[in-house]
Amino acid sequence: MNDKNFYLMLIDTPSTGPHVEVIKGPDITVNDGVSIDGVTEEYEMMLSVDRKVKNIAECSPCDIYGPSRSLIFSKRFIELLATLKINNIQYLNTDVTFSATTEKVDYKVANVVGIVSGLDLEKSTVVYSRQGNIVEIENMIFDENKLSGHKIFRLKESIMHIVVHKSIKEAIENAGLTGFMFLTDDEYEPGML
Repeated sequence: MNDKNFYLMLIDTPSTGPHVEVIKGPDITVNDGVSIDGVTEEYEMMLSVDRKVKNIAECSPCDIYGPSRSLIFSKRFIELLATLKINNIQYLNTDVTFSATTEKVDYKVANVVGIVSGLDLEKSTVVYSRQGNIVEIENMIFDENKLSGHKIFRLKESIMHIVVHKSIKEAIENAGLTGFMFLTDDEYEPGML
Protein backbone atom coordinates (compact mmCIF):
# COMPACT_ATOMS: atom_id res chain seq x y z
CA MET A 1 0.00 0.00 0.00
CA ASN A 2 1.27 3.46 -0.92
CA ASP A 3 1.43 5.77 2.10
CA LYS A 4 2.89 8.72 0.20
CA ASN A 5 1.24 12.11 0.49
CA PHE A 6 3.20 13.94 -2.24
CA TYR A 7 3.80 13.20 -5.92
CA LEU A 8 5.80 14.60 -8.77
CA MET A 9 3.34 15.90 -11.37
CA LEU A 10 4.72 15.32 -14.86
CA ILE A 11 3.25 16.13 -18.25
CA ASP A 12 2.46 13.00 -20.25
CA THR A 13 0.73 13.93 -23.49
CA PRO A 14 0.37 11.58 -26.50
CA SER A 15 3.25 11.58 -28.96
CA THR A 16 0.80 12.10 -31.83
CA GLY A 17 -0.52 15.28 -30.29
CA PRO A 18 -1.95 17.68 -30.03
CA HIS A 19 1.31 19.55 -29.56
CA VAL A 20 1.54 23.18 -28.52
CA GLU A 21 3.27 25.77 -30.62
CA VAL A 22 3.79 29.18 -29.05
CA ILE A 23 3.08 31.74 -31.78
CA LYS A 24 3.82 34.78 -29.65
CA GLY A 25 3.91 35.87 -26.04
CA PRO A 26 5.74 37.92 -23.47
CA ASP A 27 9.45 37.29 -23.01
CA ILE A 28 9.10 35.76 -19.56
CA THR A 29 9.49 32.37 -17.96
CA VAL A 30 6.92 30.82 -15.65
CA ASN A 31 9.16 28.05 -14.35
CA ASP A 32 10.84 29.91 -11.50
CA GLY A 33 8.18 29.60 -8.80
CA VAL A 34 7.93 33.36 -8.27
CA SER A 35 5.08 35.76 -9.01
CA ILE A 36 5.32 37.83 -12.18
CA ASP A 37 3.95 41.38 -12.23
CA GLY A 38 3.06 43.73 -15.07
CA VAL A 39 2.37 41.17 -17.81
CA THR A 40 0.09 42.81 -20.36
CA GLU A 41 0.94 40.91 -23.52
CA GLU A 42 -1.27 37.90 -24.19
CA TYR A 43 0.09 34.56 -25.33
CA GLU A 44 -0.99 33.14 -28.66
CA MET A 45 -0.66 29.37 -29.13
CA MET A 46 -1.70 26.67 -31.57
CA LEU A 47 -2.59 23.07 -30.70
CA SER A 48 -1.57 20.95 -33.69
CA VAL A 49 -2.00 17.27 -34.45
CA ASP A 50 0.67 15.16 -36.17
CA ARG A 51 -0.09 15.00 -39.91
CA LYS A 52 0.35 11.23 -39.88
CA VAL A 53 -2.72 10.80 -37.66
CA LYS A 54 -5.54 9.26 -39.67
CA ASN A 55 -8.39 10.06 -37.26
CA ILE A 56 -8.11 13.55 -35.79
CA ALA A 57 -11.01 12.77 -33.43
CA GLU A 58 -8.67 10.45 -31.52
CA CYS A 59 -6.44 13.41 -30.64
CA SER A 60 -8.45 15.45 -28.18
CA PRO A 61 -6.66 18.27 -26.39
CA CYS A 62 -5.23 17.39 -22.96
CA ASP A 63 -5.69 19.37 -19.75
CA ILE A 64 -2.02 20.29 -19.29
CA TYR A 65 0.88 21.12 -21.62
CA GLY A 66 4.39 22.41 -21.11
CA PRO A 67 5.45 24.32 -24.22
CA SER A 68 8.59 26.44 -24.48
CA ARG A 69 9.25 28.14 -21.12
CA SER A 70 5.59 27.91 -20.14
CA LEU A 71 2.95 25.69 -18.63
CA ILE A 72 -0.68 25.75 -19.73
CA PHE A 73 -3.75 24.48 -17.90
CA SER A 74 -7.19 23.84 -19.37
CA LYS A 75 -10.27 25.57 -18.02
CA ARG A 76 -11.37 22.22 -16.53
CA PHE A 77 -8.09 21.91 -14.61
CA ILE A 78 -8.23 25.52 -13.42
CA GLU A 79 -11.81 25.02 -12.18
CA LEU A 80 -10.81 21.80 -10.40
CA LEU A 81 -7.94 23.59 -8.62
CA ALA A 82 -10.35 26.37 -7.61
CA THR A 83 -12.71 23.83 -5.99
CA LEU A 84 -9.70 22.57 -4.01
CA LYS A 85 -9.00 26.17 -2.90
CA ILE A 86 -5.56 26.21 -4.54
CA ASN A 87 -4.57 29.89 -4.65
CA ASN A 88 -0.85 29.93 -5.37
CA ILE A 89 -1.12 29.77 -9.17
CA GLN A 90 -0.96 32.91 -11.28
CA TYR A 91 -2.86 32.68 -14.59
CA LEU A 92 -1.91 34.64 -17.69
CA ASN A 93 -4.21 35.26 -20.66
CA THR A 94 -3.74 32.91 -23.57
CA ASP A 95 -5.42 32.69 -26.97
CA VAL A 96 -5.27 29.01 -28.02
CA THR A 97 -6.58 27.58 -31.30
CA PHE A 98 -7.02 23.86 -31.97
CA SER A 99 -5.78 23.61 -35.57
CA ALA A 100 -7.73 20.42 -36.37
CA THR A 101 -11.07 22.20 -35.91
CA THR A 102 -9.95 25.88 -35.91
CA GLU A 103 -11.86 26.23 -32.63
CA LYS A 104 -10.67 28.42 -29.79
CA VAL A 105 -9.99 26.32 -26.69
CA ASP A 106 -9.91 27.69 -23.16
CA TYR A 107 -6.43 27.54 -21.60
CA LYS A 108 -4.32 29.85 -19.48
CA VAL A 109 -0.59 29.97 -18.94
CA ALA A 110 -0.06 28.84 -15.35
CA ASN A 111 2.67 30.10 -13.06
CA VAL A 112 2.95 27.87 -9.99
CA VAL A 113 4.11 30.29 -7.29
CA GLY A 114 5.97 28.71 -4.41
CA ILE A 115 9.28 26.97 -3.92
CA VAL A 116 9.74 24.40 -1.17
CA SER A 117 12.93 22.66 -0.12
CA GLY A 118 11.52 19.18 0.18
CA LEU A 119 14.24 16.59 -0.28
CA ASP A 120 15.61 14.50 2.53
CA LEU A 121 19.23 15.12 1.54
CA GLU A 122 20.53 12.37 3.83
CA LYS A 123 18.43 9.74 2.02
CA SER A 124 18.50 11.22 -1.49
CA THR A 125 21.43 10.86 -3.86
CA VAL A 126 22.36 14.19 -5.42
CA VAL A 127 25.28 15.57 -7.43
CA TYR A 128 26.55 19.00 -6.41
CA SER A 129 28.39 21.62 -8.45
CA ARG A 130 31.61 23.11 -7.12
CA GLN A 131 29.52 26.04 -5.88
CA GLY A 132 27.37 23.68 -3.79
CA ASN A 133 24.26 23.73 -5.98
CA ILE A 134 22.41 20.53 -6.82
CA VAL A 135 22.95 19.80 -10.52
CA GLU A 136 21.43 16.33 -10.67
CA ILE A 137 19.20 14.16 -8.54
CA GLU A 138 19.98 10.48 -8.95
CA ASN A 139 17.66 9.23 -6.20
CA MET A 140 14.87 11.36 -4.75
CA ILE A 141 13.35 10.96 -1.29
CA PHE A 142 10.99 13.63 0.04
CA ASP A 143 11.01 14.83 3.63
CA GLU A 144 7.23 14.95 4.04
CA ASN A 145 7.58 17.00 7.24
CA LYS A 146 9.04 19.84 5.12
CA LEU A 147 6.18 19.51 2.61
CA SER A 148 3.36 19.47 5.16
CA GLY A 149 0.82 22.25 4.60
CA HIS A 150 1.64 22.67 0.90
CA LYS A 151 -0.60 21.49 -1.96
CA ILE A 152 1.27 22.43 -5.16
CA PHE A 153 4.74 23.94 -5.51
CA ARG A 154 8.07 23.80 -7.30
CA LEU A 155 10.79 21.71 -5.68
CA LYS A 156 13.68 23.97 -4.63
CA GLU A 157 16.29 21.27 -5.26
CA SER A 158 15.02 20.88 -8.86
CA ILE A 159 12.93 23.92 -9.78
CA MET A 160 11.53 22.37 -12.98
CA HIS A 161 9.71 19.72 -10.94
CA ILE A 162 6.20 20.40 -9.67
CA VAL A 163 5.10 18.50 -6.57
CA VAL A 164 1.44 18.04 -5.62
CA HIS A 165 -0.36 16.74 -2.57
CA LYS A 166 -2.25 13.47 -3.05
CA SER A 167 -5.57 15.37 -2.79
CA ILE A 168 -4.76 17.12 -6.10
CA LYS A 169 -3.56 13.89 -7.73
CA GLU A 170 -6.71 12.06 -6.69
CA ALA A 171 -8.99 14.91 -7.82
CA ILE A 172 -7.33 14.97 -11.25
CA GLU A 173 -7.69 11.22 -11.62
CA ASN A 174 -11.31 11.20 -10.38
CA ALA A 175 -12.23 13.99 -12.82
CA GLY A 176 -10.65 12.09 -15.73
CA LEU A 177 -8.31 14.92 -16.69
CA THR A 178 -5.68 14.01 -19.28
CA GLY A 179 -2.00 14.69 -19.92
CA PHE A 180 -0.77 13.92 -16.41
CA MET A 181 1.61 11.38 -14.92
CA PHE A 182 2.19 11.13 -11.18
CA LEU A 183 5.24 9.53 -9.62
CA THR A 184 6.20 8.97 -6.03
CA ASP A 185 9.63 10.25 -5.06
CA ASP A 186 11.06 6.73 -5.09
CA GLU A 187 9.80 6.14 -8.66
CA TYR A 188 11.79 9.09 -9.96
CA GLU A 189 14.67 8.46 -12.37
CA PRO A 190 17.27 11.02 -13.45
CA GLY A 191 16.12 13.20 -16.33
CA MET A 192 12.37 12.86 -15.71
CA LEU A 193 10.58 16.17 -16.22
